[in-house]
Amino acid sequence: MSDLKMVVTDLDGTLLQNDHSISKEDLETLHLLGKLGICRVAATGRNLFKVRLALKPADPFDYVICSSGAGIVDWQKQEIIRAINFPGELTNQLIDYLINHGFNFKVSDCFPDNHNFFWWEKYQCPELDRYVEVHNKMGKAESIVSGQKYSSSQLLLFFPKTSSDFDLVKMELLQQFPEISIIRTTSPLNEDWIWMEIFPKGISKAHGIAEICRLKGIHRSETLGIGNDFNDLEMLDFTHLSYVVHNAPEELKEKFLPSRAYHENGFSFAIKKHLPK
Repeated sequence: MSDLKMVVTDLDGTLLQNDHSISKEDLETLHLLGKLGICRVAATGRNLFKVRLALKPADPFDYVICSSGAGIVDWQKQEIIRAINFPGELTNQLIDYLINHGFNFKVSDCFPDNHNFFWWEKYQCPELDRYVEVHNKMGKAESIVSGQKYSSSQLLLFFPKTSSDFDLVKMELLQQFPEISIIRTTSPLNEDWIWMEIFPKGISKAHGIAEICRLKGIHRSETLGIGNDFNDLEMLDFTHLSYVVHNAPEELKEKFLPSRAYHENGFSFAIKKHLPK
């Protein structure tokens, strides 16, 4: 028998196909995991609204980690079991800082309503314009009013892929606000852009996985994870067996176990290496 008790997969670029569906082979693998009693977890940067655009309640998952760890949903019961937002005035302190330092940014509402958002545009930014155009169809979207009070689960900054500013800005923000976490991800709208996701301290896919492990009595040595991008880094550092699909950046492929590309059933290819014959 396999010692595997939990499988965690990213969605976009890892499990989901270009039309946001799950391939027949990968769907069969998920059902097989369920029959073997292995906990099936999706861990995604998508908010819950966008998760439900891709996954149906009947899809074979036990838990879904949303918004990079800000929320956890018991997928079988369709119940939110964890929701973490910025405490107190921290959202407004971050907004004031970013406005005063001339950044473009987006502020998500509190989980699970974080498909609603607000934005500030100091200078013309095609990536912010793309974000607003795509996401204002999914919920409320309003420009930020300076001085107004906001609550939030996440803030988002936009950087050209060629920019060298990301690490410098990250360092400055963490020095100014030690109570935050910062995650880097490649823009799903345009791969020439990088997003800086700002969360309350401790929020990550890895922390979400650790919480589910605690609930289920599963040790991290009994986990397998598979992802495709930098926002999966902490997750892959946490899981015992960690794979990246072939379409992942070279930096990640050098660090973690290799699998096929997402459109070649890379999820199933990695998982089946560790299942009973």
